[in-house]
Amino acid sequence: MIKEKNIETPNHSGSIIQGKYSHTYTVTASDITPLYRLTPNAMLMYFQDSFARLMTTRNVAAFDIVKQRRMWVVTEVQMNVEPTVVFWSEDITVEIWVSELTSLRIYCDFRIVRKDNGLLIASGISQWNILNLDTKRLETTDFLTDSLTVVPELITGSHKKVRFPKPQSCDMQMEHRATRLDLDFNYHVSNRSYVSIALLTMPDEVLSSQTLSSITVHWLHETYLDDTLTCCMTHTDEGSFLHRLINAEGVVACEIMSKWEPQQNAEDVSDVLDRDL
Repeated sequence: MIKEKNIETPNHSGSIIQGKYSHTYTVTASDITPLYRLTPNAMLMYFQDSFARLMTTRNVAAFDIVKQRRMWVVTEVQMNVEPTVVFWSEDITVEIWVSELTSLRIYCDFRIVRKDNGLLIASGISQWNILNLDTKRLETTDFLTDSLTVVPELITGSHKKVRFPKPQSCDMQMEHRATRLDLDFNYHVSNRSYVSIALLTMPDEVLSSQTLSSITVHWLHETYLDDTLTCCMTHTDEGSFLHRLINAEGVVACEIMSKWEPQQNAEDVSDVLDRDL
C-alpha cells in the first residue's frame, strides 16, 4: 500500500515525494570513463549512497539497526546503462524507492538521470536482506513494515532473480589479494571492490571501443583483508562477459554478468569547456 503523499527535505538536495527519495550529486573527474560515461563504480556508489540516505530518513539506516545487532546486506543488483554522456562538474539525480517488501527481502528500484535535461543514465533493481550479527542468519523484515513506504513501481516489471550460465572454460584469469583499499567500514571487501576487480579482466579492445550496457551482480560470500580472490572471465555465446570471483577455499564470493555495446560518438570535450558555468 502506498502511504499518503508526503514531501520531506532531509537536506538541501534530498527529498521524498510519495515514498520516492531523490538526491542530487555533482560528478567528479574520477566518476567518468575516457568515453564520458559514468563508471560502474560511480553508479553503484551513488545508488548505494541514496539507499543509505533513504533509510536514514526512516531511522533504519545501518547505524540505526546495528544497535539491534542487525546489518543491511545487498545481495543483487541488476542495472541497465544508457549511452548518456556525463561530464565532470555536472549534476546527476538518483531516484530510489522500496518497490517490494517480502518476509525476508527488501527490493529497491532506482533511476539515475542527468539533472539538467532528465536524460536517463541508468536504471535498475536491487535486493537487500537483514542479517543478524550474532547468529549470522537472515532475519525477517517485520520490524521494517511500519517504517518503509512501498511504491509498487518496478523498473523491470519483475524481481525474478537472474540465472547465470555455468562456464565451461575461462578466457582470462587473474588473482587479487585484498588490500585495505578494498575494505568497507565493516572490514569486509566492499561491494564495489568486487566489481572493480572483476572488470580488470575485460579485454582492452572492448574497453577502448565499447561502453557498458548492463551489469548484474550477485554478492554471495564475504571476504576479508589478505584473502586471495581468483577472477575468471568467460565470454559467453550470447556476447556477455561472465566474471566469477572465487576465494582460496573454492567458494564463489561474487559473480557478475556484464554486457557491452559499440561506443557512440561522444560530444567533443571542447564544447563542455566553453559552456557557461
